[in-house]
Amino acid sequence: MVCVLSVQSVHAQSKKQSSEYGRRLEVEINLTAEQIAKFANFKPPAANFQPMSPIDALTATTEDWTGDRINADKDKGPYSMVVTLKGKAKQHGDVSTLWTTGWATTEGAANIVVLPGLSKLNVKAGEALELTKVSAPTRFKETRAVRPMLSLIKAENIDIESIHIQVWSGIGENSWRDTLMAFRWLGLGLIFFLLRWWWVKR
Repeated sequence: MVCVLSVQSVHAQSKKQSSEYGRRLEVEINLTAEQIAKFANFKPPAANFQPMSPIDALTATTEDWTGDRINADKDKGPYSMVVTLKGKAKQHGDVSTLWTTGWATTEGAANIVVLPGLSKLNVKAGEALELTKVSAPTRFKETRAVRPMLSLIKAENIDIESIHIQVWSGIGENSWRDTLMAFRWLGLGLIFFLLRWWWVKR
């Protein structure tokens, strides 16, 4: 894995509370133009464009960014990263990118997971894109300093213009849609019961 650190990220502390991503927005990060250029100039090996399992993705050659330290409180977890990628399609067709995210500790270890989904099918040449994906949540067994990590495995048919990262802590709120979907079977069962009761009473 190729380890490349950006010179400086732009951090903005936020007091925003509660969203579908978490209970507290800990920090926002805009990657520098220098780091964006490193991602844009990254030439992945041919193996990165072949179908790969999650394990293969974790061992692939990548272009990496590692942010500044944040204090991860074990009682405020889990911690998630929301990555928003903006850019333009180079030509008509599909836009496909594949990344990993993780947390580097002071000992140098990292909890790395695959971040798929920053992709879009059937786009037009020059089409402006804004793609957002949230990483799998991570809990820490003890309060410690960690550094957010983002690594590019491949990017096809896109000129990357900016990358915005949010670090959220806690469990996010469920949207109305999620709540309704969670109770859909209960509702169907209740309707079936009432119809059966009405039929028997007849």
